Amino acid sequence: MEVTVRSLRLFNRLLRRPIGVATLKNVNSPAVKEEVNTELLNSFNQDIKAGGAVPVFRRALLFPTRVALQDDFGIYTYAGLYQAAATLSNEIATQLVGETERTICYMCSNDASHVIVQWAIWMSGNIAVPLTPLHPPDMLKYFLTDSCADLAICTQDYEKTLQPLTLETSIPLLITGKDKEITAQLYQPDTSFLKPKLDDLLADVGRTNLWYGDAEALIIYTSGTTSKPKGVVWTHNMLQAQISSLHTAWQYSCNDVVLHTLPLHHIHGQLNSMNASLAAGARIRMLPSFASHVVWARLLGMGEREEAKPTVFHGVPAMYARLAADHLRMFADERSTQYVRTALARMRLFAAGSAPLPDSLFRKWEQISGMRLLERYGMSEVGMALSNPYRPTAARTPAHVGGPLPGVAARIATPTDGGLAALVTVECSGPDTCISLEKLGLTKEHQSNSEQSEWQPPKVTVHQLSEDGTYQGELLLKGPGVFTTYWNRTPKLDSTDFTDDEWFRTGDTALYADGKFRILGRTSIDIIKTSGYKVSALQVESAILEHSSVADAAVLGVEDEDYGEIVAAVVVLKENTQITLKELKDETGKKLAPYQLPRTLLIIKQMPRNAMGKLDKKEIRKLYGKDLGLKKGSKK
Repeated sequence: MEVTVRSLRLFNRLLRRPIGVATLKNVNSPAVKEEVNTELLNSFNQDIKAGGAVPVFRRALLFPTRVALQDDFGIYTYAGLYQAAATLSNEIATQLVGETERTICYMCSNDASHVIVQWAIWMSGNIAVPLTPLHPPDMLKYFLTDSCADLAICTQDYEKTLQPLTLETSIPLLITGKDKEITAQLYQPDTSFLKPKLDDLLADVGRTNLWYGDAEALIIYTSGTTSKPKGVVWTHNMLQAQISSLHTAWQYSCNDVVLHTLPLHHIHGQLNSMNASLAAGARIRMLPSFASHVVWARLLGMGEREEAKPTVFHGVPAMYARLAADHLRMFADERSTQYVRTALARMRLFAAGSAPLPDSLFRKWEQISGMRLLERYGMSEVGMALSNPYRPTAARTPAHVGGPLPGVAARIATPTDGGLAALVTVECSGPDTCISLEKLGLTKEHQSNSEQSEWQPPKVTVHQLSEDGTYQGELLLKGPGVFTTYWNRTPKLDSTDFTDDEWFRTGDTALYADGKFRILGRTSIDIIKTSGYKVSALQVESAILEHSSVADAAVLGVEDEDYGEIVAAVVVLKENTQITLKELKDETGKKLAPYQLPRTLLIIKQMPRNAMGKLDKKEIRKLYGKDLGLKKGSKK
């Protein structure tokens, strides 16, 4: 076992000063710059150059005095979280008799316990599988068994949820209490940061950075909207590549205060909000869940010290839609509207993803905040792949997801008799994966608003010339941040997940024109073939959402003898409104071609969506297929 008593003594030396939570109010002041251990930094970067990976928990050694996280229970420094995780990692090692590279399922709330448990799993050399109480027992049992979990961990809040399932599946269950969070709150390093010897630091808990370079870190299960959820295997090197890419493109820094409300069983919350932020030495304000009125209070900085007011928010379109609706209700008068815009001027980034962002919501949020939402494209298998530019903000285009992030290659391909034919390839050079404290703002003033960026323009290779410069087909992706395998799935020679030359097939249809990508929808679900035309369900949904009476919308293809398929619209109306199919067609006809217009309309009270706000079209078909006139064998 590499978890040593000596390493714990080392960190206890750094943490020798117990303090009350109230004392932490002065930590992370912008005026305070801790002394940087350049010897340790150089060692980390040498390991990275040699093919290793520096896990997020180990980067905490570079900025132990900084506040890492604030939740509803307290405030935690990086050193405090590290100390608590190190203690728990010993318990995990005991449970597994020192075994490594085992899968460990865990369920925690959106608070410090999640970081502590995840870090502890990594410190013990094992693979973290995050679970959520949002899933029903049968689904949780599926995750436990499909992941081949050797251990399950949960906080006391979820003991009653997981214990029956672990008993049924004969998986040991480790309950972790609030003592770990209390430990994290009660300790912080001396602000003078006595530099230990490098040999002592490199003997800290966990394995070597070179070991982590080849090790698996996470299993993130897909949403299962088109098939049974599959476990996407994330390695520490994948995480490192993704973090470096986002740091380069979106300019994360230690001065960021990230308001976190996303579910943590999904890559959006795991990567964008949590791990990329912690790897930068930033501060996370973590809420237990998304509640619009609470988020507004935090965004406006109510009751917060200046250094604790949010500067970054990652959300799904459904969150922004709720915030926009409540803004209209809570800040209706001109004075309040101006107050909100002034307060939000401190924000440097509002990002949106995980579901299509309607044009109307893009414009509405700019009107509310004075800032353009940064829409990006990603999925469990690839993390973040495409993004609108961080700078200049004026180049962020509604209904588009920009170009490849650093280190990503994107291709549009079209089916042929022999497989897929490439139309155009757009690739962006990789980021520097070494850790730069200067770029993270830890050694001098960080120019987060600089127009200068290391995110270089992509290289475009046209394989089949298009007269109008427009290319449409399946989106393929490749790069060091793209996964290579699903957990517990035997590779098949005829697998449709990858092409013969190792491009990942996303299953999404995209359009590339004028240097930007636009996602048209899932090839199997959102591309409707009607009257010889291919119609993007997402494009039709966006147009329908422009209607003043429509609160939510889903568009599906319905089998038809005459047209092959017809466009069917399922909508939720705003309060005290009505709409007819003719009225809907008259309005959407201003933006859509006649063949794109819905031919049938169904009005429902609530739209089925998953935890990330994505439309659950499988559930929509199941619940309303009969009302839509779906026939046996129709498209699913």
